[in-house]
Amino acid sequence: MRKSRALASVMVLAVSAAALAACGGGNGNNNAGGASSPAASGAASAKPAKDPVTLTFVISNTEDTTAFTKIFDAYQQKTGNKVELQALPGGDYDNLIKTRFSTQDFPDLFLMQPGTKQYVKLRADETLHEWSNEAGVWDNVIDSIKQAQVQDDKIYGVPYGSTGMMGVFYNKDVFAKAGVNPPTNYADLVEIAKKIKAAGVTPFYEGVKDAWPPQVFYYTGWVTQVDPAIGDEGVAKLNSNALKLSDIPELKDLFVKQKELKALGLYQDNVMSGTYDEMQNEFGEGKVGMTFMLDGIISQLEKKFGKDFVAKSVGFFPFPSATDTGTAMITPPNQLMVPDKAKHAAEAIELVKFMLQPENVDLFYANKPGIPIFKGATSELYPVQEDVKKYIDEGKSKVNIQNRLTPSFVDFSKTLQNFFLDGNIDKAIKEFSDNYQKDGKAKVLAGF
Repeated sequence: MRKSRALASVMVLAVSAAALAACGGGNGNNNAGGASSPAASGAASAKPAKDPVTLTFVISNTEDTTAFTKIFDAYQQKTGNKVELQALPGGDYDNLIKTRFSTQDFPDLFLMQPGTKQYVKLRADETLHEWSNEAGVWDNVIDSIKQAQVQDDKIYGVPYGSTGMMGVFYNKDVFAKAGVNPPTNYADLVEIAKKIKAAGVTPFYEGVKDAWPPQVFYYTGWVTQVDPAIGDEGVAKLNSNALKLSDIPELKDLFVKQKELKALGLYQDNVMSGTYDEMQNEFGEGKVGMTFMLDGIISQLEKKFGKDFVAKSVGFFPFPSATDTGTAMITPPNQLMVPDKAKHAAEAIELVKFMLQPENVDLFYANKPGIPIFKGATSELYPVQEDVKKYIDEGKSKVNIQNRLTPSFVDFSKTLQNFFLDGNIDKAIKEFSDNYQKDGKAKVLAGF
């Protein structure tokens, strides 16, 4: 049994914005174990270098480097090579990385946000090492995490860290008071919300004033409701502009569902003034039963209400489908990238393989717990995180759509703020679709 333990709280609001903007998610930074067997990993049999080198590893200064430092110490003992950490300001990290690339000042290894959007930023096919057929890298990576890294059958980044999650977080004490259990389908969810309201508690809280929170409803609803309808083929068509967001009935239905929740009075009073901070307080005090949210809420609730509250009173379930409990939406961790023209590219590739060895993955999680992205890895988790891991282990999870698309859902938060005001479904989905296409054109992507 894994013991309950706090999820690392680094970059809570930054992760929120990143996950929702699909820059990467982040919640996470991670990697998990059971990676490659010693025979498969080139670094597993590495011997101390005759002429040790010092590799540069670039990382955002918003990241906790403790876990990486532990692994790099082990790497130095194994090979004689050192790793020098170079921290860049998190707020301007992307631009600083691109500047270093433009001036040919390549680090040996660097950590980047997840997904294929980063390939476009860095002209990956011209600048980065390609990992898709690299032995000892993909043996035990959860398939949905790996697939989120693929573009045109190529992979230029190795995910490393923990998966994040979005879905419905619920207060178990409120559910007990109302005499309800987690839903078995979407209709059941609505009925549960009505019973919670009858018990004198606000069923759902939505942070419309802060703009970004309402997007979670759609991202979590997408993996349960849209993905099964359009499949991976449909996602590929979205990536090439062969399918428009406005032409997906199951996506439009999510707007219908959110409008219905408001019409039924299942959100808090004056939803337009709702904030992320107030949501935490109302949820922790038992004044709110549920919230569509990302896992940054876990560390925030821990700070405000303690570990015992999170361990005993916070539960999770996915956005339910019409027929079952739904699919858990997960976000991939950041990715390790090696520039082809790095001074020590060969050693950096071997370092990545070393980091993926099971004992080093477990060393990482011992210092930075989170939901593993590798089969067989161990990490101390809260029960609410264990709930998500069960969905992952059962093959009922899917990576956030924004981490699988190259264009972004730009200005989606503004679209939803206006939607909460006027309730115009056709206007909202058209604006959503048009902005997506504009972003594809701005990025000069094929088909847009």
